[in-house]
Amino acid sequence: MTLNIPKEEWASFFDDLTKRRFEWKINLEVINREIGDQLLSQGLPLKGITAEFDGERNVIEILLGKDAEHHLTHNVYDPTVVAFLPNKTDAGGILEIEEVDGTKTLIMILEPMPVESGYGTYRVTHV
Repeated sequence: MTLNIPKEEWASFFDDLTKRRFEWKINLEVINREIGDQLLSQGLPLKGITAEFDGERNVIEILLGKDAEHHLTHNVYDPTVVAFLPNKTDAGGILEIEEVDGTKTLIMILEPMPVESGYGTYRVTHV
């Protein structure tokens, strides 16, 4: 069942989603009638999604990335619809953001990133 998120709840919805799915693998796709489907990112971890309202222009900013070499920021200008379709079998899902011109941004929330562990050397000093 698709959940339509009211505009007044976008900021808190994205804050909550970012906290719960931080570092999860994401596929990011833009669908536009003129340019077709564009896969912007495949498997980069989620760093954050924010909604900013300045009166005239509303922007949703999507931040993905592993490091300085592998990252992406995608802005959705003048969004009109935010909808979320959760997966039935896991905690992932699809977030759809539609712009005023009909362009759709799809954020596929796939799975948590694997935990990387290793050994490091730490110097402890007494204060």
